[in-house]
Order: sequence, then C-alpha cells, then structure tokens
Amino acid sequence: MTPEYNHSTTGALKTAIDFLFFEWHDKAAGVVGYGVSGGVRAAEHLPQVLGQVKVADVQAAVELLMHADFEDYTTFKPAAHQEDMLSKLLNQVVSWSKALRPLRM
Repeated sequence: MTPEYNHSTTGALKTAIDFLFFEWHDKAAGVVGYGVSGGVRAAEHLPQVLGQVKVADVQAAVELLMHADFEDYTTFKPAAHQEDMLSKLLNQVVSWSKALRPLRM
C-alpha cells in the first residue's frame, strides 16, 4: 500500500524496498494506492520500482479515494466495490506467487 506523495510513492517506501533488495527477488505484489486521486500516480510508479528488484506486479490494483473510502479523511471505510477489487488483486497475487515459487527454490 502506498500513499501518493509528489506524484509518486513515498521516500520511506522506496528506502524500504532498496534496503531489502534481495528479499524481494522473484516474488509477486499487488499495488494499493490511496490519496485525493486514489494514489493513481504512485500506483503507476511503484511497479517500475518493484520491477528493478525482480518483483512481478499483478494487473489488478486498488485505488482508494480519501473522500470516498475514508471517513473524515482518517477512518478507513472503503466503498462496497473495493472489496471486489481487493479480492481480484489478492487472487492474482496468490496465483503469481505460486507460479514464481520454483524460481525461489
């Protein structure tokens, strides 16, 4: 999950990804972005970063809007359709993780 900060992911997340460089190899990931515009620019940039550490990102993504999926911008209360999107994302991550398992052995 990444918030959008200056049209990208946060520096803290990028540092964490860089620090754990080898631990990410041959794994799958789904991207959940949040922000005023659903974190779409961060969600678009994050797969580029993950690709550099050999992470396969899945096609499905979840974009959470601050005004629709958070009550008073603080309490997480996702809209009903977000459950379906998250389910698709998780199913894809599980499938890709299973497919990539032989590369990690």
